[in-house]
Amino acid sequence: MRTSLIISAAISAALFLSSCGKQESVEEVPSSEELAQKADAASKAIRDEEAGADASAIDTSQMASYTNALRGFTLLVPKDWTADEASSDDNGSMFTDPEAGIVLSTGWTENREDADLLAAVKKLEEAGDVTGNYVNEDEYRASGTIGDGKKTAERILRKPDGTMVRAAITYPEAEAETLDPLVAQILDSLTLR
Repeated sequence: MRTSLIISAAISAALFLSSCGKQESVEEVPSSEELAQKADAASKAIRDEEAGADASAIDTSQMASYTNALRGFTLLVPKDWTADEASSDDNGSMFTDPEAGIVLSTGWTENREDADLLAAVKKLEEAGDVTGNYVNEDEYRASGTIGDGKKTAERILRKPDGTMVRAAITYPEAEAETLDPLVAQILDSLTLR
């Protein structure tokens, strides 16, 4: 009986010690790109809910994807808008719809210590009747009127490396009711790569 008690104690001790060293598997930590994509999706969902927007209302089949591989961003642009080659470079591009009076500009900025981000926010807040806010620490949105019958909408994203990507659209205020959903769709499509 004493031997069976000793054997039971030994087995119990062995099981206890083996369970102490057991390691659980840990999922991989998401990359900064995956985190940025999740943040984009979450902020879009919040904006859609606040605006009561129906994201499917815009026909994206009439849009083309503009990608700046060097600076790591993409957005949708209506196929019939024209790229302004004179105003485009490695950092971004400008697209226009001259008939409708719409201008879309995209760009990348180095943004040392957030100086460019703070300057862009200050410039927007001082321009006309424009209001903006931070969606989160890496995204700023603004919209409003800037005079001369023009409306503006802008989205600024800070990349994980601190640099800044910006998309801004100006368009006739008189056409805002028709163009606002398209403008929102374009700005919502801005994603970091």
